Amino acid sequence: MDDNKVMQTKLVPGVGRLPYPAYRGNEPYVFVSYAHKDKDIVFPEIKRFNDAGFHVWYDEGISPGNEWSDEIAEALTKCTVFVVMLTPTSAPRESVLNEISFALDEGKPLLAVYLEDTELPPGLRLRISRKQAILKYNMTDEEYDFKYIEAFLRFGLKRGDAQSVPAKANSEPAVQPGGGVTIKQLDELVKNYLGTNETVSQKETAVIREEFPEDSPEDARKRANGDLVRIDGFDVEHGFLRGYYGSEKDIVVPDSAKVIRSLAFQNCRSFIESVDLNQAGLMVAGRLGVFCNCPNLKTVKIPETVKEVTPDMFQYCPNLTVYVRRSQVSPDFEERFTGKGIVYLDES
Repeated sequence: MDDNKVMQTKLVPGVGRLPYPAYRGNEPYVFVSYAHKDKDIVFPEIKRFNDAGFHVWYDEGISPGNEWSDEIAEALTKCTVFVVMLTPTSAPRESVLNEISFALDEGKPLLAVYLEDTELPPGLRLRISRKQAILKYNMTDEEYDFKYIEAFLRFGLKRGDAQSVPAKANSEPAVQPGGGVTIKQLDELVKNYLGTNETVSQKETAVIREEFPEDSPEDARKRANGDLVRIDGFDVEHGFLRGYYGSEKDIVVPDSAKVIRSLAFQNCRSFIESVDLNQAGLMVAGRLGVFCNCPNLKTVKIPETVKEVTPDMFQYCPNLTVYVRRSQVSPDFEERFTGKGIVYLDES
């Protein structure tokens, strides 16, 4: 059996008990840079990445007799994503700074995870900005999981079995939110109700599209697998709000939607009158066209943690009043906004 498939720990003097063996293989993996003094808060994050299905390399992978610099350089050269765990302890450490510089020079995608509020040294601030960062210390676990998984997948990592703990015997997959089911569950339905041993892949598209005729075959597969769910008329895929297929004029985005994609409201532009974005931490992806050409749209409420609101989000919405905080709008917002009005929630 491949040692990388077995959960194991070992005690390393000066480092501590390791959560998993560092990944060795040809699959895409993430390189984690950290300070050994932070091991008590870093190792749980390494385990978290691994349990989510991602391969992880960290300095436990140094083999006896090998030079640290040589093997670290090789691991950095071959990694898919470079993650640095930032704390007041790790930020000034020479070894961490060297790994950051090497990764950037190699053109590796860099993700800075702030485990604690950390002031970066001046030289490091020139190379890292918080636009490339996840402020874990200021997030819920749900927000954090969404942020790093979305970033890893976007950078080219793949989710698989990694080295995660085997599932408990007789455990059943949970029904997905919004009525979605897993492929295994749908396979059982096919066998029980159609009296066949055919696999889900042969039946799932037909079964799902009876209920969702607008689905493409790919979307039907995602919906059967629970990756795409419909909640109160909204289609949500791994936190991304893809569209609204209901008929209500006044809509509230469900809590499970963390990001609104461009053109998400294109199917309801002719009748929606108000949108409450609702979920704290919501970010708007692809701002241009999010609410474009909604002639009956009267109000949009922006949650406080949306970092920037631009006039391009609301083109051709003549009856719209936006409820927002002044600190959120771009400098040219008032000049270029073509709707009916702006209400600043942080002002009387």
